[in-house]
Amino acid sequence: MPTLYQEVRAALRDSVFRPQKSRGQNFLVHERVIESIIRLLDIKAEDRIVEIGPGLGFLTRRLVQKAAEVWAVEIDHALVERLRRNSWAAAPSFHLIHGDILAVPLTDKLPAVKFKLAGNLPYSIATAVLFRIFDWRASFSSLVLMVQKEVADRIAAAPGTKDYGTLSVWSQVNGRVTDRIAVSPEAFFPRPKVHSAVLKIELFGEPLIAPENEAVLRRLLRAVFDQRRKTLSNNLTAWLQRARADIDDFLRGCGIDPRRRGETLSVDEYVRLAVVLSRSTLLKAER
Repeated sequence: MPTLYQEVRAALRDSVFRPQKSRGQNFLVHERVIESIIRLLDIKAEDRIVEIGPGLGFLTRRLVQKAAEVWAVEIDHALVERLRRNSWAAAPSFHLIHGDILAVPLTDKLPAVKFKLAGNLPYSIATAVLFRIFDWRASFSSLVLMVQKEVADRIAAAPGTKDYGTLSVWSQVNGRVTDRIAVSPEAFFPRPKVHSAVLKIELFGEPLIAPENEAVLRRLLRAVFDQRRKTLSNNLTAWLQRARADIDDFLRGCGIDPRRRGETLSVDEYVRLAVVLSRSTLLKAER
């Protein structure tokens, strides 16, 4: 039986397709990493899976064997045509969507049931895709994602660290990282110049922030982390365009020292701030 590396080389010899760096097309060819992803997905016979970026289908064919249904989203036309030629692609349980994950109205195409999600996210758009997935969180129970190591660090970062920021807070509002696997460049063809990681994120039944307060939390995080070295007092004064004394009184009323920087606040403190801000008159002065 040929190795996955040999399959990739054969695929490239037999077609005009060439991996595009602009689309982050680095194909996973390490069998043990694929097996680790399958283990983290913990697939039951009744499970439905969404896969982002199936590529040459090395993971996809295993998903089709194990899950009740698989929906795969692929942007590259040549890869879509190649996937369709596989014998397993004829299975009625397999659904292939040709499109950009940042543009496809995915939840309009899926049945109204819970899915598990797997994906090898292109490094250049990983953050944007993650935010889109969180917008769709009602459709998913868990995520198993291959991302650049630096993105994985930001997702799991704790307050007070250099990696802690908007992505950290938003990820941890929606779920918790329960497993992480380091992946070296040698696991891919072609080899990327960066290290990667597979993360498993178990999504909460409900996010830590109520839907009516989400927009305020987003704006708060943008105001704080766009100028992360400034104090909360400075950031909120500039954002809300209110007197510093009013901002400082508001923060103290929330039990937060105005001299703190945003990178020191916990997720719970951000949620509490967003909720109180939503009910306050301070937002009415925002331009």
